[in-house]
Amino acid sequence: MTDDPDIERRRQVAERIERATRLPMVLLSIVFLVVVAIPEVVEVPPDVDEMLEGVNWLIWAIFAFELGLMTYLAPNRWRYLREHWIDVLTVLVPFLRSLRMLRIVVVSVRLWTEARVLIYQRTFSTVAMTSVISALSAATLMYVVERNGDGPIQTYPDALWWAAATITTVGYGDVFPKTPAGRGIAFLLMLIGISVFGVLTARVAALFVEASDEDHHSKKLDEVLARLDRLEREFASRPASQPTPPLPRQGEGAGG
Repeated sequence: MTDDPDIERRRQVAERIERATRLPMVLLSIVFLVVVAIPEVVEVPPDVDEMLEGVNWLIWAIFAFELGLMTYLAPNRWRYLREHWIDVLTVLVPFLRSLRMLRIVVVSVRLWTEARVLIYQRTFSTVAMTSVISALSAATLMYVVERNGDGPIQTYPDALWWAAATITTVGYGDVFPKTPAGRGIAFLLMLIGISVFGVLTARVAALFVEASDEDHHSKKLDEVLARLDRLEREFASRPASQPTPPLPRQGEGAGG
């Protein structure tokens, strides 16, 4: 806590912004990884590559704005930059064209760092938002790369249906990509679907374990309260002239 009201106000604003933007930043990191990885996985047409590059720079601009804003609000700005070095790398790496693949590594680390806290705090909303954003993004990209081909995905509703079936790991097979770019998008969406629902399954199992532990502790507490209530009634029923016997130690019986 600091005595400077301006610094304290900035710190409080920064905490509110960080809580509000954690989920959007995680989702943007996922989209960023997708648009950077697709040209590395498959060969895409020049117009698609240009569109992906535009999305890439738009997300980078959002990352840069967030870093600048949070650095301004930080009480100690140099310390903030040192502690959030991965965010600094996220902003700097895109300028190094020869290190294009490094962007995937840096943003993956950023995604993992932010997602750990977010998944624990808001598992179900995180899973829902990640699924929706990933499906919509994949459907849009799939429609762009498949609409002029001879495959079954010719309309945006077809692409949405394919994305929903793929991310939920159902995979009906009635619509499917045929171009190399479309198959690359499908591969990435499959990985996201498996990861997202794996996290959901693990969290649901953890909730059952936590509920079981709470029930166990609740029973123990009820037993302790019942014993205290019984002792209180025994003390209240004794004559005032009768001395109060010492409480038995744990493990001693009534006649010990």
